[in-house]
Amino acid sequence: MGASSIEALSTGVLSMGEIATEQLVLLVGLLLAHVLGDFYFQPASWVKSRNTKHLMSPALYLHALLHGVLAFFALLILSLFATLATKESGAAATGISTTGLSAASVTAIELTPLFFVSIGVMATHFIIDAVKSYASPTTFAFVIDQAAHIIVAIILWALLTQQFTPLLQHIYAINYHHLVLLLAYLVILSPTSIFIKQLLSPWTKELEELTNPTRTSELVQLPVRRTLAMAGQRIGYLERLLILTFVLLNQFAAIGFLIAAKSIFRFGDLTKSEDKKLTEYVLLGTLTSVVITIATGLVAKWCIGTL
Repeated sequence: MGASSIEALSTGVLSMGEIATEQLVLLVGLLLAHVLGDFYFQPASWVKSRNTKHLMSPALYLHALLHGVLAFFALLILSLFATLATKESGAAATGISTTGLSAASVTAIELTPLFFVSIGVMATHFIIDAVKSYASPTTFAFVIDQAAHIIVAIILWALLTQQFTPLLQHIYAINYHHLVLLLAYLVILSPTSIFIKQLLSPWTKELEELTNPTRTSELVQLPVRRTLAMAGQRIGYLERLLILTFVLLNQFAAIGFLIAAKSIFRFGDLTKSEDKKLTEYVLLGTLTSVVITIATGLVAKWCIGTL
């Protein structure tokens, strides 16, 4: 990026390490190019070819090239907009109109830095996806893959806009409040799940004896039970994440809406007379989960001084 465009992007950098909107636009552009390339412009046949042929797959190389091209044009267009916006603001101050795209606006953008960033996107995307092609298609592998792409985009953006110092200042700004919030979210996941499971354990075995089908082989029941238990745990995680977020945002009415929605979905199963014990079991688990999450949220708000 040329001196004039770097100056345009550097205009408006706030004190205390804050990053200007014009610079953040470029980061959003890189992330937008990544989302388009990974989820909208990548055919399913490319994914299948990459996961089966690995480094011998032409799709792997085409996909990396696609990301490089998307990143280059995203940066080019957004840099051009930043240059034009700076010139328009300067013209407004002087009273001279510069409306429209001029050759000077285009030549003010140096293409070499944009090209190198695009090469970086292409090379790192190739390496990350090549490694991922040898991994099992799990949720964990997907999250790690996307996190790696996002981290690379942030690093390349910081190199392009010379924003390593403000970026590090934001990282170093992690304080007591952030750690309290992180602790609160961690507490309402696995620890709360284990506590509820232990709390309900006296009734769990009795309920399984009442609800297990007698005509199904035990070998068939075990995988089904394990799968349903995992699904129930994930639902509990999502429920508590939403409730804690609502508490921290002072949106207590949304908690009532969430509980009401869950009750409606379970209404058909829980109104049968033979499922009375199941109804009590589900209510006990749900209310325990809600109480623990709300209490955790209130304690977190108290610790950070917003209660």
